[in-house]
Amino acid sequence: MVRFKLSWRNIVVSNLRTWVKGGNSQGKAGYWLSFAYNPDVIEQLKRTIPSHLREWNDDKKEWWVSEYCEKQINDIFKGFLQAVVAQKRLL
Repeated sequence: MVRFKLSWRNIVVSNLRTWVKGGNSQGKAGYWLSFAYNPDVIEQLKRTIPSHLREWNDDKKEWWVSEYCEKQINDIFKGFLQAVVAQKRLL
């Protein structure tokens, strides 16, 4: 398994390249996530997040996950919630 860490303002988010707050193809609020291909992470994402709360974009190679699943995203990508909270304070 390839492991990498995204660091933002001294907050480390494991195994996640980028995340962007944004809507899916139906305009529902959530996060677009990108990470290195890892079948274990993909399986965990599919097992943890119901299919109606996630969406794969094959063109961009990104997953969209509903904002209601922040805790589940954090379970997969440790440090995610801490980074989201820090970003919200800046807005």
